Amino acid sequence: MFSGYKNAWSDEQAYTEVYRNSIQNPNEFWQSHARGISWKIEPSIVFDAVTGKWFSGGISNVCYNCVDRHAIATPEKPAIIWYGDEEDERREISCAELLRMVIRIASILKSRGIKKNDVVGIYMPMIPEAVAAMLACARIGAIHLVIFAGFSPEALKYRLTKSNAKVLLTVTSFRRGGKEIELVNRISDAIDIDIINLDSITYPDNINADIEWQNSDDDLFILYTSGSSGNPKGVLHSALPYMLYVAATFKVIFGIKRDDVYFCTSDVGWITGHSYITYAPLFYGLTTVIFSGSPTYPSAERYWQIIENEKVNIFYTAPTAIRSLQMFNKKLVKKHDLSSLRVLGSVGEPINKSAWKWYFETVGNRRCPIMDTWWQTETGGIILAPLRNLEQKPGVAGKPFFGVETEIIDGELVLKGHFPGMCKSIIGAENATQDGIFRTGDGAAYDGADIKISGRMDDVINVSGHRLGTAEFECAISKVAGVREVAVVAVPDELKGQTAFAYIVPNATDIAPEMLVKKVIQSTRTTIGSIAKPDYIAIVPDLPKTRSGKIVRKLLKNIAMGSDALVDISSVANPQIIETIKIITQNSIFVPNMCKL
Repeated sequence: MFSGYKNAWSDEQAYTEVYRNSIQNPNEFWQSHARGISWKIEPSIVFDAVTGKWFSGGISNVCYNCVDRHAIATPEKPAIIWYGDEEDERREISCAELLRMVIRIASILKSRGIKKNDVVGIYMPMIPEAVAAMLACARIGAIHLVIFAGFSPEALKYRLTKSNAKVLLTVTSFRRGGKEIELVNRISDAIDIDIINLDSITYPDNINADIEWQNSDDDLFILYTSGSSGNPKGVLHSALPYMLYVAATFKVIFGIKRDDVYFCTSDVGWITGHSYITYAPLFYGLTTVIFSGSPTYPSAERYWQIIENEKVNIFYTAPTAIRSLQMFNKKLVKKHDLSSLRVLGSVGEPINKSAWKWYFETVGNRRCPIMDTWWQTETGGIILAPLRNLEQKPGVAGKPFFGVETEIIDGELVLKGHFPGMCKSIIGAENATQDGIFRTGDGAAYDGADIKISGRMDDVINVSGHRLGTAEFECAISKVAGVREVAVVAVPDELKGQTAFAYIVPNATDIAPEMLVKKVIQSTRTTIGSIAKPDYIAIVPDLPKTRSGKIVRKLLKNIAMGSDALVDISSVANPQIIETIKIITQNSIFVPNMCKL
């Protein structure tokens, strides 16, 4: 039933038939993909409805599947091709060399007393060692916790502390956009756990990195993502179910071939870097291209140069990157031979029609389908994607992956039933994924038989594909001595997709606006990281509130967007402030123009 459906993600009729069968016979569907895993002991059952566990009795290891078996079969084949900040920075890591890197890092961890189920922090730039560090943790059964290198020491410390991490893997520094960025020096005083600097460590004489075989329910990683609360939440994924799901979605949706060269521009600090830079492509032994520089440094040709040089077949990037490159002359793209491309992909946020059209016509030369994917940290892998043909609808995410049930309830996309990619738990919100119902927080609507995502419905801002809670911004801004109250809302941004607009009530009328803004920006950077600064700040005498003291954020959002949509203000206790806020909003401070911070 499920062995010969390779064209089911290209043909509407074939998709409908396979999807229906996958929902009616989910165990058969997932078992067909489980055959691609190298098992030490094969599972006795696919899904246990009583325990909620996948592949009970199955024993394998994620690292073995992604590294060891390919180092044996194709030792000289490139596993990773890395490009750095400068155009002449290139490294090629073979399957055999990747295995040696993984074993060395695993040996270091074991020499520091790391054992199965211990949490290992990874705070590194986009370099091969970061990928190897993740795989080294998987090899010995440790749980990796990757923290984006752009996060502040305070944000890093929060994640390490909440996860009870035992050690932190990092490097001295890295370059991006022509600038040297320190890592070890800026965190050494803030972190009170064992820090292992991989570019200065002496490898142990006795290599000890035997594979720790994993049960189906063993944990693979924790990754923090933002919700509507003030603190980020830790998402915990199980090893083998997660690996199977990302591998299945990668194979089917992108239509991969054995000798494909694959290039994803994300970072391992985000879920895309976990699922579709590290685990899925390496599971199949593909060559994965990774990039640690800026797409516009030293010129806006970096992506196109890499695609041409490596003859990339599948290119997966974010709408923000597409929009930033769209501003440059098309000649910068057309001067490069991109004929090797077969499939394009988009990830992180909804893509607007203009960017989709430019991507399709200029980069893909009207012959490459765009896999406009929608998914979340919690789902592990892709949930929605259009069929892989040239009859696509720009900006419409498409159809649910096989075995995944979706429904739109009150305008929100809801996932129903069970599938192996769904996270094991959410630290601090353990009930969020139980009972086979998961509310995604994203607005959605049907476009014929397809699903279109409209964006977040809760208090989360999607800045360049990075989920940041408005409450996180508010907590960081509230730390500033000159701030009495603050409310942060999301507003559309042509480049980033969304950005933060902060309304601030100062606690002293004589404080200089420029000084207050500088303090606010510094606080958000210190508390969260360099990616987390509001682009607009309005300093107002008061905020609109209900009689019970609740800030009416929907009203502030409409004002910030210049929207004329009606909002019921009958419950606002101080309606006289509304016109004042509107006037101040029109003259709000645009932070990037005010000062380079």
